[in-house]
Amino acid sequence: MFDFIKSLFVGMDQVIIDVLTALSPILLLFVLAHFIFLKYKKKRIITIIKGLVITVLGLIIFLQGVQNGFTPVAEEMGKILVGKTSIWVIPIIGFLFGISITLADPAIYVLVQETDKASGGAIKRKMMFITLCLGVGMAMMLTVLRLIFDINILWIIVPGYIVAITLSFFVESDFSSLAFDSGSVVTGTMIASFILPLIIGIASGLGRDPQKDAFGVVGTVALTPILIMLILGVLVRKRNKE
Repeated sequence: MFDFIKSLFVGMDQVIIDVLTALSPILLLFVLAHFIFLKYKKKRIITIIKGLVITVLGLIIFLQGVQNGFTPVAEEMGKILVGKTSIWVIPIIGFLFGISITLADPAIYVLVQETDKASGGAIKRKMMFITLCLGVGMAMMLTVLRLIFDINILWIIVPGYIVAITLSFFVESDFSSLAFDSGSVVTGTMIASFILPLIIGIASGLGRDPQKDAFGVVGTVALTPILIMLILGVLVRKRNKE
């Protein structure tokens, strides 16, 4: 039991250093801005300091969990899926993982809520949420199929972005911005900490080169929600004209 608890803290010193290094420029800029023109009152500064402390602790706990939990477990899970499961079932499992990870990512909830507010309810939360879930799920399925058939990622990314740029001319400008924002939001913490190691494990299990084949998952995940949101934008614009 003691060894297990001790293992949870392995490498935490480096995680703490990394978090403090990443946040220190932001803190420095805030201090300079405060003394130059912000000049916040003492009560607000205390609130900001509390928020900063919570942020630092949260990042340390999360990254420590990723380092000692998510990443090794996800990679091992990918290898086990290849060894214990039919190769044609893995794309379906990847689709379900994509949906699950989207549901678990807090950044998605923020994006959906803010989009609903900014659009005055024109873009419904439920509609956008389902769209993003399907987009990430399809990206995961496509990535696994790409690994199985050894397809070069350029055959997916290049035509995909050509279609995305073309579709952006047929939707409202706000919808176009929203679509590309969706692509960046879905490739957040959960994709980097769980999905990427999972795909690395699947690639290793299939005998592919993880460095060449697995890392394309982020680009694919970023692309599919963009395409789906733009297609949705075309349909919404057509409906409004009728």
